[in-house]
Amino acid sequence: MNHSKKVISMALVASMMVGTCSCSAKFENSVMDKADDLGKFIVERNYKKIEKMAADKDKELEAVLTLETDSFPEDNDAREIIADTLTYEVDEDSFEGDFFGKEGSIDIVFTYVDYEKAIDDIAIFEGIDSFEAAIEDCDDVVELTITFEFEKIDGECVCTNIDEIKDIFPYATEEFNWALSRDNYIGEVEFIGLGSNDFYLDATAISCELPITGDGQELEWNYYYMIECDGIFLLTSEVMSSDGTSLTADYSYFGDPLFGEYTFTFYLADDTYLASGTIMADLTEEEPEPEPAPVEGSYVGPYYIAPADGVIAFPETNLVLSLPYGQICIPGDNPALESLSSTDPIVAQFMLFFSVNPIDNSGAFAMYIPFVAYDSPEAINSFNQAVEEYSVEGVSTETTNTEFTVGDYTYTVSNITATAADGTVTYLHFALVGDEDSCAVVYFFSEGVDNYDVFIGGFSMN
Repeated sequence: MNHSKKVISMALVASMMVGTCSCSAKFENSVMDKADDLGKFIVERNYKKIEKMAADKDKELEAVLTLETDSFPEDNDAREIIADTLTYEVDEDSFEGDFFGKEGSIDIVFTYVDYEKAIDDIAIFEGIDSFEAAIEDCDDVVELTITFEFEKIDGECVCTNIDEIKDIFPYATEEFNWALSRDNYIGEVEFIGLGSNDFYLDATAISCELPITGDGQELEWNYYYMIECDGIFLLTSEVMSSDGTSLTADYSYFGDPLFGEYTFTFYLADDTYLASGTIMADLTEEEPEPEPAPVEGSYVGPYYIAPADGVIAFPETNLVLSLPYGQICIPGDNPALESLSSTDPIVAQFMLFFSVNPIDNSGAFAMYIPFVAYDSPEAINSFNQAVEEYSVEGVSTETTNTEFTVGDYTYTVSNITATAADGTVTYLHFALVGDEDSCAVVYFFSEGVDNYDVFIGGFSMN
């Protein structure tokens, strides 16, 4: 009888042990399944599904899994990019559980990009694409193992330490350095080489720079500039790159001195306006040459000459006029010039010579125009005025134009044929002669016979 009781007791114990082992095995399988689901939901950052597997809610974890803060929108996008690298693996060999299948734990190994190493050498990001590229180029990873605890509560296997999930997202509130608009990283246009002035003086070149400040020196700058002078467009530069400290611009014009108000305007390569600066360029005023004073005892100015040989050398040129035979140069103190000095002092001041031939009533004189080229608008205007001012009442005129060449220069002559009421014919010729430095209006006249060829033939070059 006793032996039978012992057998029965042992059978009961064995039965209980088999049942307990069966429950423990089921619990282990349940934990592994739950762990795999938990790992997947963590990678997905699906708080609602995580919460259904947990013993308690965790609002702080819920906020962490959104990866959102009130900082720049790019920060939220950057955290998402890091989170997209997150992976998990359940370490099934790490399971530990109690004998009765009520409590147990298991390890899940998480890996994600080591974002700190990925961005360690990058001071500032210009847009989310540059951040994503840095993450994609990084081969370093962070490996984190978390032991998750599970219990059987009301017949359900639930996780009791979901708060540790926060450790997988240390970057949940991380803020990164994002580039602002480029105007936040520039100073004001500075002109170089002004000395003590606030303008350029007698300068043949203008240089300026636009300083790059702060984090802007870590960015790539592709830019161009435009230049205007007194509101007139001059040029647009090619697109160029900066050295990281400043944007530079230069202007010159074949080494000529610059004059006017110059405006330099900088743009990014995509035509975004950056800044502009304006500077004056001036020239030293030349002291005006003193007005020539009349020669003592003379009725004409200092340019006047009366060579005895009748050879006229035009000042500041190589041009020479040999007057025809019989022409006599009147001295500057001759009373015949007194009326000219009183009636037209400007003509007297710049008269070069005056000659006459008392036998045939022919003559010539010249007005000197200093420092004016023979083909300049000023010279041509003076010449036309001299021709147009010839008018005598009762005299009919006919005008033609001819040209003659002396050396490398071709000169214009206006020829006037004047016929008086009594039939007397006078021939008048106005010639504009000289070179690039100075010129003169020469006037020839003759009565009855046209001495054009005789006068014109007297010109030569030394």
